[in-house]
Amino acid sequence: MLILISFIAILVLCFYQDVRFRGVHWFVFPLVLAGAIALNWVNLNWTTIAYNTGFLTVLLLGLTLYLTAKEQRLVNIIKGYFSMGDILFLVAMIPLFSFQWYILFFTFGTILTLVFHLIAATIKPQKTIPYAGYMALVGIAYVTFSDQLQNLIPSI
Repeated sequence: MLILISFIAILVLCFYQDVRFRGVHWFVFPLVLAGAIALNWVNLNWTTIAYNTGFLTVLLLGLTLYLTAKEQRLVNIIKGYFSMGDILFLVAMIPLFSFQWYILFFTFGTILTLVFHLIAATIKPQKTIPYAGYMALVGIAYVTFSDQLQNLIPSI
């Protein structure tokens, strides 16, 4: 229980820093990684980590290739499209999920991030999206309600 509460506190810190400062201090990512490993230690295996890492790599490579084709020049997605902190957050969360749940986390988390941003932008216009911060909220929801989610969708 202490690990869960500590992990939620780290995710709250990530959310706060990203929303408030549009950046997360570097030391938060190793803490997120350690918490993800600690929470899923019993189910952790290298195959799942490899699949989750491969999924994320393919998505980021696909985004790079798409933007490169669209702009007709080699695009570095870290400059202006996706921050290094966002990528580090997604990497740090990899050990927390099975492959299927990581796909759901990424997909629904990204959709919810856009919804959160649209709501926040109606209150106060913003130029950038605090992706890691909003994904931290999704992570909090997952660890808080993971038992209910696993029962709701048992086949995953």
